[in-house]
Amino acid sequence: MAFTSSDDFKALLALPRLAPYIHECSGNDSTALDLYAWNVEVSAACMEVLAYLEVMLRNAVDRELSVYAEESKRKLPWFLCPSITGEATEAIARSIEATRTRLRNISPARDSRDQIVAGQTFGFWSELFGGKHEELWRAALSKALPGTPSGRRKNVTAKLERLRPFRNRLAHHDSLLAQDILFHLDEMLALAEWISPAARAWLEERERVTAVYRRRPVMPVDTLVVPAQSAWGLYEKCFAYICPPARNFRPATYLAFYADKEIKPAVPRILYHRDNVEWTAAEAARLAGLQGDSYRNDRKISASQSLGPWTDGRYQVFMLSRNGDSSHIQLKAGIPHRQVGRGSAFVQRHRYLSHHSLQSASDTGQLK
Repeated sequence: MAFTSSDDFKALLALPRLAPYIHECSGNDSTALDLYAWNVEVSAACMEVLAYLEVMLRNAVDRELSVYAEESKRKLPWFLCPSITGEATEAIARSIEATRTRLRNISPARDSRDQIVAGQTFGFWSELFGGKHEELWRAALSKALPGTPSGRRKNVTAKLERLRPFRNRLAHHDSLLAQDILFHLDEMLALAEWISPAARAWLEERERVTAVYRRRPVMPVDTLVVPAQSAWGLYEKCFAYICPPARNFRPATYLAFYADKEIKPAVPRILYHRDNVEWTAAEAARLAGLQGDSYRNDRKISASQSLGPWTDGRYQVFMLSRNGDSSHIQLKAGIPHRQVGRGSAFVQRHRYLSHHSLQSASDTGQLK
């Protein structure tokens, strides 16, 4: 079958599925289809890394639980030993039995220990790192991820809990336009490193996510970049950007700081923006006294007023996210600006970029 127009192909994909891509491309159908194709390609690249990680994780866990359960002596798999699985025995037993039933329906020969282990879901392995398994973590599971920072189970749990919904999006071919793809890649690589540094190195050589990500056909301009020789230090103290009032900024989702001849690695999300804030002790006290959740950002502005060297007057205030917030972007490193000479600063007043370009740039020469 040959398609005579993009409308023929769009009809097969369905408008509700294409809607976010069309919106991202300001109604340009041709570019929207390119963006959809990119989404499929980057999803496949992410799934490759996740597939490797999942196999590494389950094999590491299986190995350590097998040793802990003394399978060679008992001649019984760890997942059939109530003394090993503890409080989760019933849930594990149900999952194991469902897998065995499925394997038997294919062939009785498939009902083997290795096939049963391989047949468990990502959620099955993730659940083993839940709070009810703290003792199991200390006795055996920590040895499966010996590189875990401070040896804390919760560090593993946090990453797995963030990866599970991302994995579901990949499995259901959902849009990744609003996902921090490179953040999830870093999460997967970190888990691989905790299992084995060599595993991370091996994955980094083979992953295609970074290269595909750079080919994103549409990169919305959504990040305000400001000169920040003094503003950067303020952000580190109170997670705010403060500048003179009435400066005209167009709408932006993120704010990046340019200082010390680099774009700093923290690219916070703009949580609250208010212009013409009165900067006096009396106004700070008034804001601090406001009650209720709707005034929480005004109370944060009050806290910021005690940190700045500004004189009384009026200012424009942006309250920003910090590293660890779900909407915050943390680059692997600052983006250096290598151009030198008078007037060569990357940002003079302010400028706008795409956060996608920031995430994949190694220096400012790659930024558009």
